[in-house]
Amino acid sequence: MGQVWCSRVLPRRRRGLPENPFMVPAVFEDLRSRWNKEQLRKEVDDDISCLAAHSDYPWADITIMVPGEADVECARVARLTGCAVLTDDSDLMLHDLGPDGAVVFLDTVQTSSGIWDPAEPDIRGMRICPREISRRLGITSVQWLAYELLNNAQLSLAELTRKSKDGTRATEDSSEYREFLREYQHETTEFEAICRAGYSARPLDPRVSELFWQYELSDIYCSGEQAHIYLGVLNEDSSRRCAWEQGRTYRSLGYSFLNNSRPAANRFVVVHEFVRRGGRVVAEEIALSGAKTVASDLELLQARLAHAQTTFGNGLAAETFWYLFALSEIYRDESSTTTLPSAKQLQSFLTLGRMLQTTQWPDIHLLAQMQAVLYSLRILKQLLDVAAPDDDLEEPRPLLASLPPLCIMMSRQRIAQSFADTQFVRIAVRQLLKTYK
Repeated sequence: MGQVWCSRVLPRRRRGLPENPFMVPAVFEDLRSRWNKEQLRKEVDDDISCLAAHSDYPWADITIMVPGEADVECARVARLTGCAVLTDDSDLMLHDLGPDGAVVFLDTVQTSSGIWDPAEPDIRGMRICPREISRRLGITSVQWLAYELLNNAQLSLAELTRKSKDGTRATEDSSEYREFLREYQHETTEFEAICRAGYSARPLDPRVSELFWQYELSDIYCSGEQAHIYLGVLNEDSSRRCAWEQGRTYRSLGYSFLNNSRPAANRFVVVHEFVRRGGRVVAEEIALSGAKTVASDLELLQARLAHAQTTFGNGLAAETFWYLFALSEIYRDESSTTTLPSAKQLQSFLTLGRMLQTTQWPDIHLLAQMQAVLYSLRILKQLLDVAAPDDDLEEPRPLLASLPPLCIMMSRQRIAQSFADTQFVRIAVRQLLKTYK
């Protein structure tokens, strides 16, 4: 674990690796419900006695999902306490961090010697205080410097500093500058409204949280006439139909369930999903259904889950069942325009992660489709919980409760581990193709 803090350069061949679209929700979930002391002892070689005074889950109580941009809350805490915020986002410096608030960029955090020594742990980082930078440069605020940099990126720091000093008053009065600042200025009344709504008690997935707060505090978080949600760009074949097409039925069901739980005056007609289409990210309208349709769709999902349990057997580990259910949804989708893998290819995909000798785009896209189905079910589960936490109506909630955490759900390695038994894989694939193809 200590090697994380050692200075090193990422190999060139790995610098272009795509981002993991589930990184933030997975880390949030793990900090709250995965990393207890027992699990840490299993996974970490270093001494964790420093956590002795903490609860069994050391970070659960201090890990919260805030509405809106996390930068705003981080800046507020820095402004009030004078703390430093660990980040890799330079925009945070443009928020009001107060006289002592600062940022520490992740790429500056390392051991003093570049070598980890558990006996003498010494981790350091470069602390940058925007107020101190402004004082040293002789300017009123780094916001002016950032604005000049945005408009004159070719200029040197000395020239940008001079322009920041000379044009301060004129710049401050310009509509362009005020528009630039809008992202970094937030009213204290917004925070008070959020506190009254009790955000810290809702450990929601970031995307579910984003949608929830557009209903809870629409004046603050819903800038348009309709609600919206941004789905991450999956690692997929961009020449094919977007993998998020899989699972849309379940996301729509979740959106509609949440919508119907609200007073009529606070409902929306559609939700705009921002997803990839070709090489662009576009907003697609998801029409929201009424209560009768929602009830019918919940019954249909219940029937599908029961049918899948009968097909694959009731004694499967939870993650194995859900992997197979995701595949069954892909095979059941009659609108798919792509030839689906054969039995032999699918067996190879489940056990090795690839259908042929080397990983190809069809392997990457099929995994993305599975992830889309599973994440859509996760969205549905959380929206059912937040919209009707005490509802005991017959619905698929008990089955959805067995959805594994993201560290398992989205792991290619865990899929291979779940299907290590080749005889079981052959039987499961045969049942899947017989039932759903």
